[in-house]
Amino acid sequence: MQNTILAIESSCDETAVSIIKIKKNTQGQIVSLNILAHEVESQTEIHAPFGGVVPEVAARDHLAKIYDIAHKALNVSKLKKTDLTAIAVTMGPGLIGALMVGVLFARGLAMSLNIPLISVNHVDAHLAPVLLLKQFSPKDDLRAWHDVEVVSFPALALTVSGGHCHLSLLESPNDRKILGKCLDDACGEAFDKVAKLLGLAYPGGPLIEDLAKQAEKSGNTNDFTYPSKPANKDNRYNFSYSGIKTAVMESIRKETGIKKGKITGKDLSKEKKQSIAYAFQQAALSQLLNRVENALEDFPEIKTVLVAGGVAQNKKFKSLFAKLNKPTFFAPPSLCSDNATMIALQAALSENTDGFTQHPFAKYT
Repeated sequence: MQNTILAIESSCDETAVSIIKIKKNTQGQIVSLNILAHEVESQTEIHAPFGGVVPEVAARDHLAKIYDIAHKALNVSKLKKTDLTAIAVTMGPGLIGALMVGVLFARGLAMSLNIPLISVNHVDAHLAPVLLLKQFSPKDDLRAWHDVEVVSFPALALTVSGGHCHLSLLESPNDRKILGKCLDDACGEAFDKVAKLLGLAYPGGPLIEDLAKQAEKSGNTNDFTYPSKPANKDNRYNFSYSGIKTAVMESIRKETGIKKGKITGKDLSKEKKQSIAYAFQQAALSQLLNRVENALEDFPEIKTVLVAGGVAQNKKFKSLFAKLNKPTFFAPPSLCSDNATMIALQAALSENTDGFTQHPFAKYT
C-alpha cells in the first residue's frame, strides 16, 4: 500500500513544503519511504535587522511565498495534485499568524482535492526523521527509496531547538511521555540571545559555536564559568537557561563597565568574546547531557537515545553525547531545523489518529 502526502510547515520563519511517498506492509507498518520534494524558504535575511523573528513580518512573508513554494514542490516531485492522497500541516506550537497561513492554505487544498487533512504537532514532528531515517541529503537522496530504520524501544528522546526543549520517554513512535521541558528560555533561544549580548548577528547559534571553537584552538577557555544546571536539585529533567543568560550578561557588564541599561559586547576584545562563547556553550550543552544522564539512570530499561531539533546540528553537542553508554542517534542534519519533510513523516507515523485539530495553538500540548 502506498500513500502520497504533501506537507506544509509555517510555524515560525521557514516556509516549507515537502512531498513524500510511503510504502506499508499488510500490518500497516511503514517499510520504506521516498522524499519526492523538500522545499524550504528561510526568512533569516528579513528578520536579521531586528535581531529575532517578528511575528507579523513572518506571517506576511509566508502569505507571499506559500503558493509558489507548493507549486515548485509539485513540479520537483513530477506529480499532479490529483496524485496526492493526503495533506499534512503544522498546527502548532508556533506563531499564530504564521501558523494560520499554512493551515488555511492546507485546508483549501485538501477540500479542493477531497482528500484527508492531517494536523501535526511541530515538536513531535522533530523526532520523526530520527525515527525513520538514518540519513537524508536534499542534494543526493531526493526521489530515492529509503528503508525505514528499526528503533529499539523504550527510547529516550531529546528535542532541542530555538523554541523548545523536551525530554520524552518513548514506548513506541506514538506512545510518548514527557519527562521534562524548558521552564523559561529554550536552549536555541538562549544561544541567539547570548549572541545578541555579544554584538553578533542573527541567528547567533552558529556564530557562538564558531567563537567557542576558536577559543578551544587558542586555549582561551578558562576566563569564565557559568552554571551548567538549574539550582533546584530536585529538578532532574526540566531545563532552564535564563540563569545562564543572566550570568553572561553580568560578565559583559563587568568587562565593559556598563552597570545599567542596554549592553552590547561589541566593545569586547576578540579573545573575551571567544572565552564567553566557549563557557556559555559548555554550560548550555552540559545541561542537556546532564538531563539525559539523569533519565538513563532513572530508567535503566531505555535501549536507545534519539536526538533532534536545530541545536542537534551543533558539532560540540554531538561530541559530548558520544560519551553516553547507550546507542545514540541524531536526526539527519538537513532535517534538524524546521522543514516540511518532518511534518510529512510525522503524519505518516501518526496515521491521523486524533483527526484534524481545528485551531492552531501557540504552545506545546
